[in-house]
Amino acid sequence: MFYLIITSCLNNRYGIIDFEDRKKRYINCIETAKLINKELNNQIKIIIVENNGSRNTFLDELEVDVLYTENNKYYCPNPHLHKGVVEFMDIKDVINKYNIHDYDIVIKLTGRYKLLNSNFLKLILENNNNYDVFMKFFNVSRSIFKKDDCVMGLYGIRCKYLKEFQFNLPRRSAECNLATFIRENINNDKICEVNTLNLECKFADDHRIANI
Repeated sequence: MFYLIITSCLNNRYGIIDFEDRKKRYINCIETAKLINKELNNQIKIIIVENNGSRNTFLDELEVDVLYTENNKYYCPNPHLHKGVVEFMDIKDVINKYNIHDYDIVIKLTGRYKLLNSNFLKLILENNNNYDVFMKFFNVSRSIFKKDDCVMGLYGIRCKYLKEFQFNLPRRSAECNLATFIRENINNDKICEVNTLNLECKFADDHRIANI
């Protein structure tokens, strides 16, 4: 099976604090992902995960499964903990809750990032028997390709590797941790290196938008 896990955090305490802007962005990006999946005959199971505790939110109105966790409590008192670590806690909670199997493909999408077309999802659907990971090895802040760095906003990977992966922080960034793990644990011929994700990123710190 194919799973699209959309990560979200509605109550951010860092970067620009603007709940209505954040809400509109989440709705727009999630609805776009739903429309693209519909174009692909709904082959992918979409699950939203939100990490500020169980409650009623606008996410419940989007006609997609929503899992609420309490993992953001580990990040907010400790701004030095990379938010990617909290995202991985959320992803692993989804894997456990939905009993996602080792050889299923998990696609991770940051909820405030918008798919510009179906190309990346099609790539995974059409080539999942050939590859175990689909990833752009790229440093977003410096806009350069790097073999030991990656875009964590959108990637696809066989679930068993998500179960095995552990961060080694703060020695290196979360992105470098994940990229290095992939290089060391997945054969090169099973790694699909993606040049363009066709992804519109809106960064929380300053609301800067970049297409990667």
